[in-house]
Amino acid sequence: MAIAALKTGTSYFSFTCVSCKKSKRTYLVEQVLDDETIKIQKYGELPRGNIPRDKILQKFLKDDRDNYEKAVICLSHEYGIAAFAYFRRVVENNISRMLDLIQEDAQASGEASETLKAIQSLRDDSPMSDKIRVANLALPSHLQPDGLNPLGRLYQVLSEGVHSLSEAECLKKARATSECLAFLVSELASRKEHRARFKSMVGGL
Repeated sequence: MAIAALKTGTSYFSFTCVSCKKSKRTYLVEQVLDDETIKIQKYGELPRGNIPRDKILQKFLKDDRDNYEKAVICLSHEYGIAAFAYFRRVVENNISRMLDLIQEDAQASGEASETLKAIQSLRDDSPMSDKIRVANLALPSHLQPDGLNPLGRLYQVLSEGVHSLSEAECLKKARATSECLAFLVSELASRKEHRARFKSMVGGL
């Protein structure tokens, strides 16, 4: 059969797995041709691709799931400004609960009183510049991989205006915010679980 010449417009492709003969993927693409180039862009896919979510973070943010879902979806589509705005709102809504977890972990780990005072001071009303400085002192060292302080980064996010940044800058900051949240929540949750298991085992001896 003669193959029609490619031209500007849309095309439809369907693929079936050669092994199971059941799994199928369908793609819609748009192509734009000129005398020198061919630009092809996918604009539809069935079944829809899965958007990865951090299970521990998803559980922690169960009361703020709507904002978290919007943040994840915007990030997956690389809508930088929207993703950063939603992640900023997630941080703002959940920073107090995050401090509760950090304080509980610090107390259980026997952290110095200066660290506990710094955590408590973050709950007080003060300029954001002060909070960023204090946040860098309020996180126990075991939650700072290679000296990087995710809590200070989250407070910095709260101080940054979305519309003063470019799309690319917002996308980069949204990804960093997502990683900071996931790291802190997963580390704190696992340490809490390990402490509870240890107490249960040793208490039964």
